[in-house]
Amino acid sequence: MTQVKVNSDYISKAEEDFNAQGENLIAKLPVYQEVLGISAERIAEIIKVLQDDKALSEKKNIIKAQSRSTNKEYEIKHPNCVSVVRDFRKELVNNPICTPAILEDLGLNPIQRIIDTDTQRPELEIDLVSGAPQIKFKKSIFDGIRLFCTVSYGDEVREYEETLTRHNWQDPKARMDPKKPETRSYYAYFIYKGKMVGQKSNVESITLEAIK
Repeated sequence: MTQVKVNSDYISKAEEDFNAQGENLIAKLPVYQEVLGISAERIAEIIKVLQDDKALSEKKNIIKAQSRSTNKEYEIKHPNCVSVVRDFRKELVNNPICTPAILEDLGLNPIQRIIDTDTQRPELEIDLVSGAPQIKFKKSIFDGIRLFCTVSYGDEVREYEETLTRHNWQDPKARMDPKKPETRSYYAYFIYKGKMVGQKSNVESITLEAIK
């Protein structure tokens, strides 16, 4: 059994969660100002960025049904707020007075999880793109997947396999006989450090109609 330690980003991706994270920082940064030896100006700067970001978020949500312009403004400006928070965390990490407990209290510590690879399985999605099957999957912490395909056409069956390291892949295999319908069934296992791990994925099939 293989277990993998994964650090989740301390920056919340969901807008509502990030706003809550910002409120926590706004409430607690003044408490740690003197302890960490950070100037009042720097604290005020961080707080203003967070407050402006939340105000824009709230404004966007209020008029979301009426206009998309604020959505676009938020999408453009929010990454700057995230960048400010990341840079400030770097300052804290390099501050000898700042302890892991303070980072934890400020919500700026990555969350470490342990993932048991034996329980993980890929989730495959398949679509027909320009006449060829396209496979999509999420890599997660893994290096890719080992994809297995069974091709059925008429009374004949063939199999092949591929190692995929990108999250989407278009099957380049030529049709066995373009004049016959052809069904391709796919399943996969995750690959981690060169080995197949975890459980078999869902099986997805697609039929390529005969070309007349």
